[in-house]
Amino acid sequence: MKIVVERQYAPDPIDYERLVSLVESTGERVVLTERGVPVSVLFPAGVVARLEHWARADFPAPAPIPQDEEEEDTNPPRWDVGRLRIEPLAHPQEYGPYTRYVRADGRRVSFARSGTMVAVQLAADEAAWLEDRAMHQRQGYMDPKQAAAFEEFLARQPPVGEQ
Repeated sequence: MKIVVERQYAPDPIDYERLVSLVESTGERVVLTERGVPVSVLFPAGVVARLEHWARADFPAPAPIPQDEEEEDTNPPRWDVGRLRIEPLAHPQEYGPYTRYVRADGRRVSFARSGTMVAVQLAADEAAWLEDRAMHQRQGYMDPKQAAAFEEFLARQPPVGEQ
């Protein structure tokens, strides 16, 4: 199930406190739309962790961009993802009991309450990709004990022509 919320234009900002509270209390995703088109999705943090586990299981983490050894390392590390260069961001914002952290890619946002992440906001296209990829990866996975039991079952079956 999902909850759809039409995004308001300025001067009415998004009420993140209310939306994150809704995600946290119901465990449901909240889809933010603009003129009926999905723009972003707020997920419970555990849902994003599960989706990322399945969707990105076969994708390696990006490698840090090498820096010149002569250069003094006063800057935080940067990451290179394809052609996109990502710089760390700062200045979390408070929304009632929630703290909003914008991730380095500028698209992902995490919300924490008392130091525990409770919700993640993803762009609608990334949310759709994650859900689709996770579904396909999960369907192709079989736990080792289950795989062994299935192989044993198949071995006990008569050949196709002898049934």
